[in-house]
Amino acid sequence: MRWVEFLSIGVAGLLVSCTLLPSINRSSALPSVQTEMSVKPGSEPGRYEASGKTAFPDRTALRVAAIRYLYPNAQRSKAQESRPTYSILAYNDSAIVENGTWNVSLSLWQTAPDGQPLETWQITQAPLNLQVKPDPAVVFIATLAPGIKVDALQSLEQQLLSKNQALDPSVVSRTVNGDRFLQVMQTVDAALPTRKQDPTSVISDDLNGGWGNRFLMPDEPPNPNNLEFPANRRTNAAPREREYLR
Repeated sequence: MRWVEFLSIGVAGLLVSCTLLPSINRSSALPSVQTEMSVKPGSEPGRYEASGKTAFPDRTALRVAAIRYLYPNAQRSKAQESRPTYSILAYNDSAIVENGTWNVSLSLWQTAPDGQPLETWQITQAPLNLQVKPDPAVVFIATLAPGIKVDALQSLEQQLLSKNQALDPSVVSRTVNGDRFLQVMQTVDAALPTRKQDPTSVISDDLNGGWGNRFLMPDEPPNPNNLEFPANRRTNAAPREREYLR
């Protein structure tokens, strides 16, 4: 699974902090720019097409991510907190606004080492002993793509303000730290790929990039040669001095 990657790349990229400008206070009196997103299944299983309509300036870069929530199994929730976790299935930061529209393609399925298509969390489910129940829906999130400037949201608001427009407040969210970021969401029911083998059956080639569990010492094969000292001498030569030391 790419949970750590999502925390370092996904969340850090999706959430952008900015400093409010005094002039933004009058944005409530300006017409709001509407932003829409539509997600539809693609031509191949596990692939989805996300598109949107917006009045954002041309060349505005967006990032689209697909997330599936995972809930602990009932038997495990008694011993652990039953808060859900999540897996980022795909993300694409190449959505560019052109003439008021944008679109990207996302593949939610990855190719497992045995060749079958699976979601990221399914590939590492057995090695991590991940006992979860996946949500039947996938959440698609569009936000501003990270760039050179950290104040991407503020920069967008300034561009809209120069045209006497304001950002729709419904697409602006805040982190627990109070940082503002743009977020457009849509939830879509997305079927899981069908696993062809028992998830608990994992071969060594599936682990550690094909190296298996390197911390386990393999059993040595039996030696075909008999190295035991013979009970009787097999020569009529006189014993040598070093033989007496035995």
